[in-house]
Amino acid sequence: MIGKTFGCVTGCILLIASITGCAGLQGRGRVTAGPSQAEVKLVEANKALDAVNEQSSAFYAQLSSVTAEVSELRSRPYWNRFEQILLEYPSLRDPDNEAEITPDMESRLSEWSLKWKTEWEQTLEDYLRLVDKCTILEAKKLAAREKLFAVQAKYLAVVIMEASAGHEKEAKETYSVVEALDKSSAELDSYQPDDLGLYSSGPRR
Repeated sequence: MIGKTFGCVTGCILLIASITGCAGLQGRGRVTAGPSQAEVKLVEANKALDAVNEQSSAFYAQLSSVTAEVSELRSRPYWNRFEQILLEYPSLRDPDNEAEITPDMESRLSEWSLKWKTEWEQTLEDYLRLVDKCTILEAKKLAAREKLFAVQAKYLAVVIMEASAGHEKEAKETYSVVEALDKSSAELDSYQPDDLGLYSSGPRR
């Protein structure tokens, strides 16, 4: 499923590149003494978009790797019972603070280890390692989204310039990029860590 989604994202990125390329070509087709202010701003916006595309592609590549690890953890036969314990004792889910193991927690964890013949400390360590990865990945996603919004603002400025100059066709072409970036932003937002702080294998709708 996630591979299919990544394919859609890649297609969206290529679509945006195609649209911006057309917008740039149309701008160069006008006969002027030199590039207009709108054309200069469009070139700047296209360069900024290239950088955002690289950042977004890196996020999705890392997301694919992390969700594969999460899927492996969740496929373990003993995971569902361990997840119940994590949900019951929230302090166990914080990777930044070493949880104080109360007698009640110790009893539940020991019972779990005995049943599944697996050290609960190792499973907790595996889980917290993935939580840390997902937390870092979420920060990268938010950074990519903020830059995407900044790029949108650049294209909107071009739209206003072109519309003010009476270049309706160019304004519409550039605005189509703004709309495409809305879809890219929505796609980024669709990936959210769950209640356990882990990314799932697909977007959360």
